[in-house]
Amino acid sequence: MCSKKMKIDTINKKILFLLQEDARRSYKEIAEHLKRSETTVRDRIKAMERLGIIQGYTALINKTALGLNFFAIIYMNPTVSSDLDGITEKVKKVKNVLRVYQISGNHRLAVFMVAASYKELKEIIRTQVIPIGLKDEEIITILEADKEFISPLEIP
Repeated sequence: MCSKKMKIDTINKKILFLLQEDARRSYKEIAEHLKRSETTVRDRIKAMERLGIIQGYTALINKTALGLNFFAIIYMNPTVSSDLDGITEKVKKVKNVLRVYQISGNHRLAVFMVAASYKELKEIIRTQVIPIGLKDEEIITILEADKEFISPLEIP
């Protein structure tokens, strides 16, 4: 990623919005929508990728269709608080971890996980998460998680 800054003008904002709605849109589709040339759109997207504004493209997967029916947020604390960044990186690599956030309050980490069952989640926590150096887990069950979505950001 480059350290240069890029001006996010109206056209770039529209490109970003369209990609957030559907990252599989072609340069041609975006160009037609913006009434710009395909080359202009491609160059702008490539520049935003190069500068790290666009960090990648991903698929949203229906986890329940794969038998992953138990969603939870697990709040935890590191056993040694001096290496929170290192612990965070290790937790990201644990099976079925969707997101990890460093937070303030009574707990230092919030970990979003999915598993086939509560029993499987507890086993993953016991065998893979706690040994990393975490304690005080508080499991918050997500009662309904029909469809994962990402709302397009409104860029100022």
